[in-house]
Amino acid sequence: MSVDVEDYFQVGAFEHTIPRDAWEQWPCRVEANVERILALFARHDVHATFFTLGWIAER
Repeated sequence: MSVDVEDYFQVGAFEHTIPRDAWEQWPCRVEANVERILALFARHDVHATFFTLGWIAER
């Protein structure tokens, strides 16, 4: 299992709507969502590799 860790405003479908220099203006939900998926994976004994955007890792 692999998981791409990115926030809702960072997906490719929004690249023309929400430019990268505007990302700081949007509320970040990634921490809470990663916690939720980690709990779900733990309940079901799922092992996964998480790929994180550099922008998120720096925050």
